[in-house]
Amino acid sequence: MKKEKEKKVTGQGSRHGKRKISLQELKRVYHESIKGKITVSVLALVIISLSLLGIISSCLNNISTDSTLERNMNATARVAAERVEWEITSYMNIAEDLGMTARLAKEEASVEEKKKIVDERVKVNELVRGDILDSTGVSILTGESHADTDYFQAAMSGSGFVTEPIISEDQSTLEVRIAAPLWEEGVHGTKVVGVIYLVPEESFLNDIMVAINVSANGSAYMLDSEGNVIAHKDSELVKTKDNSIKDAETNAKLKPVAKLEKKMIAGGSGFGTYHYGGVKKIMAYTPIENSNSWSIAITAPISDFNMETIIGMIVTILIVIISIIVAVFMVRRLADNIGTPINLCAERLSALAKGDLHTEVPAISSRDETLALATATENIVSDMKRIIGDVDYILGEMSENNFGVHSKARDSYIGDFQGILEAVRKIKYSLTDTINHIKESSEQVGLGSTQLADGAQSLAEGATDQAASVQELLATVNDVAEQVQRNTENAITMNKKTMEIGEQANASSAYITEMTKAMGKISEASMQISNIIQTIEEIADQTNLLSLNASIEAARAGEAGRGFAVVAGEIGHLANQCTDAVEDTRKLIEAALSEVESGNRIADEMAGVLQGVIDGMDEIVKAVEAVAENSNEQNVSMQQVNDAIEIISEVVQTNSAAAEQTSATSQELSAQATELNDMIDKFKLTDEEKTNKEQISEMEEVAEMENE
Repeated sequence: MKKEKEKKVTGQGSRHGKRKISLQELKRVYHESIKGKITVSVLALVIISLSLLGIISSCLNNISTDSTLERNMNATARVAAERVEWEITSYMNIAEDLGMTARLAKEEASVEEKKKIVDERVKVNELVRGDILDSTGVSILTGESHADTDYFQAAMSGSGFVTEPIISEDQSTLEVRIAAPLWEEGVHGTKVVGVIYLVPEESFLNDIMVAINVSANGSAYMLDSEGNVIAHKDSELVKTKDNSIKDAETNAKLKPVAKLEKKMIAGGSGFGTYHYGGVKKIMAYTPIENSNSWSIAITAPISDFNMETIIGMIVTILIVIISIIVAVFMVRRLADNIGTPINLCAERLSALAKGDLHTEVPAISSRDETLALATATENIVSDMKRIIGDVDYILGEMSENNFGVHSKARDSYIGDFQGILEAVRKIKYSLTDTINHIKESSEQVGLGSTQLADGAQSLAEGATDQAASVQELLATVNDVAEQVQRNTENAITMNKKTMEIGEQANASSAYITEMTKAMGKISEASMQISNIIQTIEEIADQTNLLSLNASIEAARAGEAGRGFAVVAGEIGHLANQCTDAVEDTRKLIEAALSEVESGNRIADEMAGVLQGVIDGMDEIVKAVEAVAENSNEQNVSMQQVNDAIEIISEVVQTNSAAAEQTSATSQELSAQATELNDMIDKFKLTDEEKTNKEQISEMEEVAEMENE
């Protein structure tokens, strides 16, 4: 018997062996769902948050730098333009002041005297030179003619003029000439008798460009209205009249800067970026007021300004990386403190699921929920050990045919585990009662088998007569089913025809509705005609009134108004005819309106009658549909009855054969009852009175445990 128990335990272990993979998988998933999930989730939250913070901070810093840089560059460009404007205006004021010097305009003054005045002004204002042109454009100092130049023609027309840098007479330098009109008697606004022009330092514009220092590698330059460079720290670009707009036609690399310079020479102000020579640059440009359509641009590599931004981004990235490393360490530590105790408890519970009741529960030193988990695990293992051991003892005794066994650990069955003890007791009592009843029943089986043989013979004879009656009933049901089928087909045909009539009635109703709408529109049109007739009547009345007034005026005019009186009379006659015609038309319209109203009333009545017909047809259709459905259901029911009768016929025939077999089987049943009594005598049973007392005592003990 002990060997059999060992086999059972081994078989149980083999079943747990089959579940080994699933339990390991469960442990792995459980471990990842706690420790791994905490690590992944918290790290993902920290990394994403810090990354977004770094990205947003860097983007905002970059945007702020770009915005500040754009404002500063635009402001620098405006200041530079104002500086150039101020320089030009200063030189223009000097030239205009010379133009209003009376001695220079007088013919009796000598050339030497005029030259002395000009030279003194040139020296005082630190200019290169100055010159006086007569009204024909010839210099009174050098005899050179300037008649074809723009600045001479502009000054002779009474306006000042500043030239772009031009090549000097000796082809050695570039000059900017500032011309102003020479006024007669030195009085502004009088006759222009000549031109004064001054030449400042050749590099005064370039010096302004050099003085503009926006960054280590930044620069400034000026363009004229054609896009030519007229000022630059590189004077060679000025001498060669460098023009990026024209050069971009053959050099694609210059197209970005040429696009911005086109906006410059068009008189616009703005800010832009472009790439040149592999370097990204920024440009701010603005026009120069009071100039010959000049504009100034400030350029610089963007790398001169974003170094602080790059350093800030690097610092932000380093802070994010350090924060992530610290977060990884802290999250891993937190996950270990939570996941490791849970993993140890999970391994112990997995061992318990495999049948291991003796391995120690892991010790947990923490003071959080994991300690409660370890304590609960230890309680589960110890309670399961006592309960399973007790159940093993009881079932082992029962397997050896001893049904008088009792539990040794009743106190361990608490809570839902009480059901296990109650179930074992019920099994024991149920098996005891069952075996006792089997013993009693086996005695009754022997007696009943003889009676069963006699009844089986009578049943066979009655089954034969019943089969004949069922065959006659089946034929009658088939005839009724055919009649129901024909009724169903007729009902379906009538339903289709009724639905067609209903559809025609609905179509007629729609036509009546359209006719009613048309009659309404005719009525509305008649009302509009009535309004028009009323207007015509008013016109006729006004015409009569005008005719009467005309007749009165003609009478006052006497002989001269006789012809006009005849015309007025004719107009009055026509007005009367118009009034008569309108009255006749009104009568015809009123008659037509009366007929239209009558037609509307008849159409409404017809629509109501037709709607009643449609409603009646709908009820007929519904009734016919109900008849068709009922007939169809009757047909199905008759078919089911037919099938049932056929089944009954088969059952009757089967019962007839079974009755004959039952008679023979009852003889064998009597012999088996005798053998069953011999087998029951092998069980060790207590008497029924003692069993009932033990059951009542155990039930009282269970009740006391529940109350406690």
